[in-house]
Amino acid sequence: MKFGLYLKENVVEEWKEFYLQYDKLKRKIRQLAEVESKAMAPEPHLTGKIGLSLTVPPPTNAAAQPLGRAGKSAADGESDDEDSSGNDDSDPTPPTHEAFFDMLEKEIQKVRTFTDLKVTEIRAKLRDVGKRLKATKGASGDQPVTEAVRKEVDEVGEQFLRLEKYVNLNYTGFHKILKKHDRWLTNPCRSFYLQRLQNHNWTQGDYSDVVVTMSQIWAALRGDVAPEATATESQEFVRTTTKYWVQDEDISQLKWFVLQHLPVLLQESMGTKSDSQLVNSVYLDNATLELYKGRLDKTPGAIAVRFRWYGSGIPELVFVERKTHREAWTQEMSVKERFTVHPSEVPSILNGTFDKAPHVAKMRAKGKSDKEMEDWDVLVTEVCQAIICKQLVPTLRTQYMRTAFQIPFDATVRISLDTNLCMLTETGRLGMEKDRWFRDPSKPVPRNEITRFPHAVLEVKLQLKDENSKPQWVTDLLNSGIPREVHKFSKFIHGCAVLLPEEVQAMPYWIDDPSLRESIAASGSEEILEPDENGGEGGKGAGGTASMFSHMLPHGKEGKAAKLAEAAKRKPAPTPRRDSQTPLPSRAPPSKGQAWATPLLSSKEEEYYEEDEEEGPGCLESTCGACFSWTLPPEMNARMAQQKVEPKLFFANERTFIHWLNMAVTISSLGAAVLAFSPEDTLSELYGVILMPVSLLFAMYALQTYISRSSKIRLREPTRWDDPMGPILLGTVFTVALTAQFFLKLAHVMKQNGGA
Repeated sequence: MKFGLYLKENVVEEWKEFYLQYDKLKRKIRQLAEVESKAMAPEPHLTGKIGLSLTVPPPTNAAAQPLGRAGKSAADGESDDEDSSGNDDSDPTPPTHEAFFDMLEKEIQKVRTFTDLKVTEIRAKLRDVGKRLKATKGASGDQPVTEAVRKEVDEVGEQFLRLEKYVNLNYTGFHKILKKHDRWLTNPCRSFYLQRLQNHNWTQGDYSDVVVTMSQIWAALRGDVAPEATATESQEFVRTTTKYWVQDEDISQLKWFVLQHLPVLLQESMGTKSDSQLVNSVYLDNATLELYKGRLDKTPGAIAVRFRWYGSGIPELVFVERKTHREAWTQEMSVKERFTVHPSEVPSILNGTFDKAPHVAKMRAKGKSDKEMEDWDVLVTEVCQAIICKQLVPTLRTQYMRTAFQIPFDATVRISLDTNLCMLTETGRLGMEKDRWFRDPSKPVPRNEITRFPHAVLEVKLQLKDENSKPQWVTDLLNSGIPREVHKFSKFIHGCAVLLPEEVQAMPYWIDDPSLRESIAASGSEEILEPDENGGEGGKGAGGTASMFSHMLPHGKEGKAAKLAEAAKRKPAPTPRRDSQTPLPSRAPPSKGQAWATPLLSSKEEEYYEEDEEEGPGCLESTCGACFSWTLPPEMNARMAQQKVEPKLFFANERTFIHWLNMAVTISSLGAAVLAFSPEDTLSELYGVILMPVSLLFAMYALQTYISRSSKIRLREPTRWDDPMGPILLGTVFTVALTAQFFLKLAHVMKQNGGA
């Protein structure tokens, strides 16, 4: 479907006159293209002539007609201006570039004015709803809020979502018009106007205050009550945390669904105008990346040490955090512990001169117990000793905007969504300058020292008494197909793997996900990517740089990786969300009173509406800042999650192979011993003859299972990796063999007794 037709089918009728005139702009471009194709004089550099003569007739066009100075055929006169469109006789504007740009400017201003007007109306309605809600609850005490107020809140939300759809439609239309202009005409303008569009408030305006207001209204409707604060300076968190990737086009849906159950957690530094907060974390490691290796291998007791602060600008308070990994099967949980220091004290922690006495005095003045002060002292001592003994220095920094959903001081269910995630190397590895422990923000960052993660990272943190107490809405969210679970994903591990490929000894399993290839290549780390069959991105020939890192790639150098890479170029989505026969609920025009589910276009859907264009993404995937969508479509099928692979899974497969092989050797040894030491022509020889084929069957099964399972793990095939029938069949064969031996011996004994 062409975008022009899609635009006509999806406009909101009452706003129809405020959409850009896509077809009219397109006709203007065609008129200009026809004029240029018929009347463009040959460029001097194409003819090889750089001199001019006033006595030589002007050049002619393909019809042997002389060309005028303005690039028109003299015989054509002014007819091109009047009838060049062929189907736009009603437009008296001559097809000039000035007329096109004037019209484009008017269309941009029209959309900008309308968007500002509607946002102002939405904010005013939300303020009015909030005031009425407070008045209703104040007048009626504990009386439930009327359905009329709830319905009005829904209507305001629907209007905001329709506005989001309107903005995305118009932005995509402008993008396509500018792309057509540059493709059909000789004077490019796309980059200039796209930059202007990016600077307009209707494309880059921060509307997250609408989300915050909605959150407050929903919290009042639910009657959320926050428990008393019990936070201390040193805090220990024991939680169940699961991490997911969320594609950009799904962020809005996710926010709205969570918003109905948990409020946006606002910090003091955030105010009430934004739903997210900037988070910076500086991770420590040594020259051998010891902590990276421990966290990647999930070694029991492996630690991660980081300095974290919140908000933009110079940090005012730094959290020194230590995360310790524990295996769940040991009945222990991973723990995060932290304490706070002033930013000026961080260098003393790094060089081992940190003075604990002032902090102890402050804690004593605040009335802290001896147990709390002792725990704080132990934590600080252990962290400082680890930094000195392991020679840890600032190695990697992560930066992102975090939106947290949580009832204050209630850690039962906490959901955080990290967007605009980027990782960059720290200069601590090369030596700190004047006690600076994080990168100077005034200096530019080289391309190969920063990587931008293409997905949002969702963390679901639960602190429950048991698994059965998980809220049903959390289960519905995780089963909706929107979040894609990535087992044990780590920002620290990903950043080190991408930015320090020559220093790491192994790569995480997710590094070769097709959706990450573009961001990895943009960081200059193509060498860690699997080369495609044509030696494309990531591959530099059989003997190139990629071969240096092939031993670290989690899935070998099979043809599967090349196929995944090629699929990523055609469609960046790593996994399908719906069956091909299931229509996208957000693509059809909404019925009256129905809200749009998602923004207009994602980077991979745009090509569907303009099949003759080959450029990459050109839409505004999340135009209205941190906006949201209305409902989770019930018909959405769950996204098939990729199998999760850890390095120790390969070792587990090898151990399983050795166990089966050990059983085969044991059985064959027994059979061989029976054959070797039993008298000839006796029943004992028959025992050995039965055991030997059984042992051979065990060995063949062990080898076949090992090879098959290794292939499935390496290629991450979305099938079952276990074998539910194999052990049963082998056990049955072994039981039959033992039973046969028993009855043969029983028959032999009975025969001897009968003969006696």
